[in-house]
Amino acid sequence: MSVPIRDVLVVHPNAGRRAALASALPWHRVVTVESKLEAADQMATAAPSLIIAPPDDARLFLRQVAHAAPNALRVFVCSKSDPVGLAELMRSAAEGHVFSVLDEGLSGPELGRTLSHLLQHYGSANLAVPSASYTVHFLMDERPYVARCLQIGNFGASLLLSGDHTPSMFPPNAALEVLRIERAGHLVFQTPWAHVQRAQQVQDPFGTQLQLDLSWATATYPPPPVPGVTMEEPAEVAATLRKALRREAVMWLQRANDSSVQLCLESPAMKAVEGGGVLEGHSSGLLEALIGDELDLFFEMGGQSYSGVCVLLARSPRGEMTVGMPRSLVIRNWRSLPRFKPVPGQRFLLSFAAPVTGQLTTRPVEDLSVGGLSFTFDASNEIIPAGSRIDASLLLPDGHSAECQLEVRSIQALAADAREGSNLRPFRAGARLSGLTQNVRDIILQAFMAARCQYIAEGADVPFDKLWQLMEEARYRFHPDYPFSAGPPPAVLGDTHHKVYSTGDLGRSLVYSSDKGLQGQIAALRIHSRTWLVQHLAVRPGVRRNEQVSYELSNLAVELGEVQQDIEFVRYSWRKDNRWPSRRIGWLARALETPGLSFLRHFAYMRLPLSAEPPTLGRTLPRVRDGVRTDFVWIELYLRDRGDLVRVLSEDLLTDEVDLRALRERYKAHGLHRNRRVFVVDGEFGPLAVALCEESTPGLNLLEKTNAFWLLVPRRDHPRARDAVLALVQRCVEHARERGRPSAIGLVDEEDIELLSEAGFENLGRFSEWIFHRSMIRRVCELWRSVFERLSGAPAPDWSGEESGE
Repeated sequence: MSVPIRDVLVVHPNAGRRAALASALPWHRVVTVESKLEAADQMATAAPSLIIAPPDDARLFLRQVAHAAPNALRVFVCSKSDPVGLAELMRSAAEGHVFSVLDEGLSGPELGRTLSHLLQHYGSANLAVPSASYTVHFLMDERPYVARCLQIGNFGASLLLSGDHTPSMFPPNAALEVLRIERAGHLVFQTPWAHVQRAQQVQDPFGTQLQLDLSWATATYPPPPVPGVTMEEPAEVAATLRKALRREAVMWLQRANDSSVQLCLESPAMKAVEGGGVLEGHSSGLLEALIGDELDLFFEMGGQSYSGVCVLLARSPRGEMTVGMPRSLVIRNWRSLPRFKPVPGQRFLLSFAAPVTGQLTTRPVEDLSVGGLSFTFDASNEIIPAGSRIDASLLLPDGHSAECQLEVRSIQALAADAREGSNLRPFRAGARLSGLTQNVRDIILQAFMAARCQYIAEGADVPFDKLWQLMEEARYRFHPDYPFSAGPPPAVLGDTHHKVYSTGDLGRSLVYSSDKGLQGQIAALRIHSRTWLVQHLAVRPGVRRNEQVSYELSNLAVELGEVQQDIEFVRYSWRKDNRWPSRRIGWLARALETPGLSFLRHFAYMRLPLSAEPPTLGRTLPRVRDGVRTDFVWIELYLRDRGDLVRVLSEDLLTDEVDLRALRERYKAHGLHRNRRVFVVDGEFGPLAVALCEESTPGLNLLEKTNAFWLLVPRRDHPRARDAVLALVQRCVEHARERGRPSAIGLVDEEDIELLSEAGFENLGRFSEWIFHRSMIRRVCELWRSVFERLSGAPAPDWSGEESGE
């Protein structure tokens, strides 16, 4: 960040507060003094550009500043609970003084962000607008107001408020809520809140009116309202900190649970030591803490905020500090989707009429996703405040244009031009993107894939027999209904493959190619309405760095699930005796176990070929009936009582979704079948056992998990439970025969293995399955990356395609 203000004078009687204010401005030359008398002497020597002071004797001090530093930006630090200070500032504003107010209770990141915002406001452009054309609506203390706009800038505006209003009704730093600006009835700007800088009465041809000078934030989103997710795995914490340092994220430190003094850790670096790692850096401020004290660490990156607790290990009088690695980090998402930087051959251009001036503007897209993008502009002469609503045109890499809508969510200063006399104020605007057609979304996703890995492409159009040959050469042995042979693969598999992966809505097929041809393939399927299943990964044996190929394919398959806005869960499944996924993904699942957000389970894969008649049982089994809505209610409540909420949500087991009605229609639109039957054996007071019998077009999943059944047995100690399970198994086998299936497949708990074996099923092995929520995807990808960075002989991949920090 670079702001065109370098000389700062901080006045405060408290040494800790002086240090915190100085540390919040690491890019400026800061002089700190204890009293306003010292400040007067300092201003006589050199006029600062920014002055920060407490509110006592504000009027006298402002008169001194007007004489010694007339162009300085004035900021007073005042607590909301200080009535004397607020009254003094009110009297100062009534005399016509212009200043800003900083809340004394701000935390470290908020302090730095607010000061930077004020400095940016000071150096940014403002534009006078015809007041008759621009109407402003806002709320204050739940009372609505309507005003006319006189001036508007990137960080604030001046309004005229008609009627019987006095300056005392709008004290300095008073909050205005849901402020919006309309031009001829069309919304051009909206922000959740703004703050009053000054209120004064003015005369114009319409009489006496109240002029309000306002400022607003550079970001329109509020702080995350829900508790964050905690990462506790040391490797994941270290990988996240390494990424933050690569992106030059600002690190803040404060005493544990004490926001009175926050310091910016300048030039931070990670260093490996015995037993872990440490963070080293220095600070221009003083933190009153002893060696061994706990400190809170904060930083933000890539649309997420992070916080953790570390221990002060060493410090010196010169400001050098060493702190231990945090034991955990709490993550909160600011942005729903990660963005990527387009590669040189996949550039995007954005054209729009500026929201205030109407000037036609064209800018290259810095980074984007299907849900948002960013671009740069010059804040010294362009007005694009956070909260602007823009109709735009997106020029695609193939030369076509697409209409879209932008909502600017944040603006952030970039490094300014350091040449003498340069007035350039470069800023980066982050915007929400909407109104895209599916074709445009696909083009963005193709660019996303090229940015992540240049060797990966869509596999939907690759002839299926080539993929089948690759799986055979990769020794991908486990799809028992479709054994490899010398002949071509079954035609139904190729047809299903094309229908599922041609649109991207139901799934994605990815292939990894090199100059030697096809080297790897992976597929991902929308197995349920909100769940993305990563399935059948195959990598040609003998491929150099084959683990890296596996990583690239599996990571990208997960990320493509995340960009589907309605996908809430990602699902991995692997055989326990398959060493690669069992070691890698199994470790991830255990390391990232998060109750309520992830679910790890194990089951046996039981298969009964239907080429022969089933064995005859020597006893009468209970009656099996089809499930009805009351059974669907029971299924949801039973799983919730067991604590399996993740399963309820990820497998469409909510009462209104058990029959897969919505998913069935979605598959039907692509010429495919997807359904679920429910079979029930009744007991005295409720179901003795329930079978969830999945149906689908053959080949949707090569393991045919979408043509398998699961069992729910609430009381295994019930004297009739065993017969109830046998009856359900027999009904599921009959159902498979009715549908012409080559086999019946049961995915069952360990307790049911013996019973299914008696019914003629063969146990083909133990499987594990991990389901996790989309809020964990970025953590999974980061830790996944750290695993491969540590693999011996596998160099770190090229990450030039990752999104920049916002």
